[in-house]
Amino acid sequence: MSKPVRLIDVAQATNTSIKTVSRVLNGHPRVSDETRTRVQEKMTELGYQVDVVARSLRTGVDNVIGLVVPKIGDPFFAELVEEVEEEANRRGIGVIVGSTHWELDREVDLVQGFKQRRVAGMIITPQDADYSFVKDSSMPIVFVDRAPRNVKGEVIRVDDKKGAELATNHLIKHGHTKIAFIGDKLRIKTSKLRFDGFKSAMAAAKIAINDDYIINNAENAELAEPVFEELMKLDNPPTAIFCAKSEISIGIVRAMHRINRTDIAFFSFDDFTMADSLQPAVTILDHSPRVLGRAAIKRLLERMDGGAPRVGETNIPLKIIERGSGEIKAPSGKARK
Repeated sequence: MSKPVRLIDVAQATNTSIKTVSRVLNGHPRVSDETRTRVQEKMTELGYQVDVVARSLRTGVDNVIGLVVPKIGDPFFAELVEEVEEEANRRGIGVIVGSTHWELDREVDLVQGFKQRRVAGMIITPQDADYSFVKDSSMPIVFVDRAPRNVKGEVIRVDDKKGAELATNHLIKHGHTKIAFIGDKLRIKTSKLRFDGFKSAMAAAKIAINDDYIINNAENAELAEPVFEELMKLDNPPTAIFCAKSEISIGIVRAMHRINRTDIAFFSFDDFTMADSLQPAVTILDHSPRVLGRAAIKRLLERMDGGAPRVGETNIPLKIIERGSGEIKAPSGKARK
């Protein structure tokens, strides 16, 4: 039986040091792209495998991280989880995923359970739970998609309000004044910020908001379908819709195609599977859960490798991807300058 490949074997084969190979393994930023690629290719060639037991004994923690999200079945969070798992597993680190189902007590229990298990670190999508209980924790924690309550932490997110303003202004520029907003409950921070952005853009354009067009309780695709049908039954229905959540967008699109109302301009804050293959394809904000997940796991691995903690937000830039549905002009007319 051949001997297992060691870090020193990889270091000698790549003419680097054990410290450099270790940094590559742990995703340390102080490694050039050329060196990182060369070491990773040699690891694959030699068949190097991380000694999980040895690492756990050396660090005193499990060689896994905890990942807390609201709902694994949500298309957005499913992609975020997948991205974190791929990057972590590539570096020999396991991932345990817990879903809160939007329940605050369950959220706290999951985080407390991961702490007690002594995971190496956590990535958390916080809801409205009180996070003061992690203030004195030395465990590396990165919050993603929104900021926690009652604790200053490191947050990887997008500017939800600014993104909603971009989306709404896009519809306004295509001549729309009768714009519907469909989102989740406003107690969810991201939903409220996106609604605030919608209102801000409408106010700046001096367009009155029709209360009949505002839906803030469409939690999922199933609830969204009848919402769209009711909007279309109004005596004065909207000519455009801004949807603030990908899971809701799926239901809206299904209803649009079922009742043959794809003439309505449609803009989704998030992307979703097959959105670019529909007719018309769905215009979105490039709010990639994979980009968020990649940034979060990269930062967590830096912390696990001894990097200093940071307090504050890192905002991932947003941009509009025009695909057709958001560029449908209002029936009356001309696009605004």
